[in-house]
Amino acid sequence: MKKDKINEKKLDFSMLITIIILLCMGILMVSTASSYHALTIYEDSNYLLTRQLIFAIAGIVAMLVISRIDYKIYKRWSYIAYAIALLLLIAVLTPLGVTVNGAKRWLGIGLLRFQPSEIMKMALVLATSTYISLNVKKINNFKGYIIPGLFIVLVVVVMFLQKHMSGTLVMLVASASIIFASGIKIKARYIIGILLVGIIAISAFIIAEPFRLKRILAFTNPEEDIRGDNWQAAQSLYAIGSGGLFGRGLGQSRQKYLWLPEAQNDFIFSVLGEEFGLAGTVIVLGVFTFFIYRGYRIAITCKDLYGSLIATGITSVFAVQIIVNIAVVTCSIPVTGMPLPFFSYGGTALFINLCAMGILLSVSRNCKNE
Repeated sequence: MKKDKINEKKLDFSMLITIIILLCMGILMVSTASSYHALTIYEDSNYLLTRQLIFAIAGIVAMLVISRIDYKIYKRWSYIAYAIALLLLIAVLTPLGVTVNGAKRWLGIGLLRFQPSEIMKMALVLATSTYISLNVKKINNFKGYIIPGLFIVLVVVVMFLQKHMSGTLVMLVASASIIFASGIKIKARYIIGILLVGIIAISAFIIAEPFRLKRILAFTNPEEDIRGDNWQAAQSLYAIGSGGLFGRGLGQSRQKYLWLPEAQNDFIFSVLGEEFGLAGTVIVLGVFTFFIYRGYRIAITCKDLYGSLIATGITSVFAVQIIVNIAVVTCSIPVTGMPLPFFSYGGTALFINLCAMGILLSVSRNCKNE
């Protein structure tokens, strides 16, 4: 009997190895970037590292299990998953929501917290991919994408109420990438309209929160107010610049001693630059580039539209986060809260990311041989 079932085919081994390499690099950086913060807050320098390791191990197991599941089964549950994720997003706005660092974006009890937006990223990808793949014959113009558009509009409204601009950006790009990958024939006026809507949405986020406008103004004058609005950007550049060619060495970062805000989270790449220098950052960027390449390669070579759209959406989610995070820490764009996948501290986010990788690896089992 021929082994033609998806879960019996070989997955993309190079992608699996790349994920493991990125995960190991991330764990190493969390161990050094979080040590002083953990010692100060929890009186245990390995506290955050231990939690990250637990979620990493659980995530690897989940990834391997999910990679054996035929991704086509998600067609049955994607709309339900989207509805549940939307309800969880709404729940954040209720007294059930948890505020961390001034932002109310979490749900949870005690130390176990998660951002519903992380779940929604994957739920939105699955729901959009499902609708388009099931209605591909009916969708022959822009009007046919009203439902996928509604999926993202509902999310944007709730995310606006959460004041979660960075998460909204990721979902907008992911949703748009799926729509364009589906082969839509779109006229120039529609493209202009989409861009205008995007600009209006971003402008609304900026106007709604004065601190965002301050960050943009501070970005235009990076040498001013380095003790105020430009503090994060200045400390990030100090860290990266002091790393030189080969860095100070593992564990030798100075900026992580509470000078660099969120050293183990959004600015962990800065610590990487300080401890491993230009050489280390180039290597990590190279691995991330290969990761993105393999993700889109899976999308291109997948034998069915549904798998191709899922791979496109998942890869786009990770690609946007990687690009924006590195652009922020290198002061190429204004500061915004965007974690670096596989590196930034956050156990539940890491677990969800690895589950997403399991879905991507499952899709890779149905790709053409290269």
